Amino acid sequence: MVYEKLGRRADAEAMLDRLRKATKDKDTIQIAQVYAQWGAPDQALDWLEAGMRQRDPGVARLKTSNLLDPLRNEPRFQAIERELKFPD
Repeated sequence: MVYEKLGRRADAEAMLDRLRKATKDKDTIQIAQVYAQWGAPDQALDWLEAGMRQRDPGVARLKTSNLLDPLRNEPRFQAIERELKFPD
């Protein structure tokens, strides 16, 4: 995320690729957080939905992760929250 904020997109994409390979695409929430911070809500939401299907334990951070804040007004994000039935 830092490389993206610094305008170093190629480095940012390389680091995301390393993360995906290292985790074999299983750390879906962390990948979603990266896309959310990059301003790519569709990709972020795709990864959140994948996390739900895979039962990624990181989904527990959905309600509290400030890195997902850019998605909170998205209807798909709100549907995911409803489906997870987090307490208020």
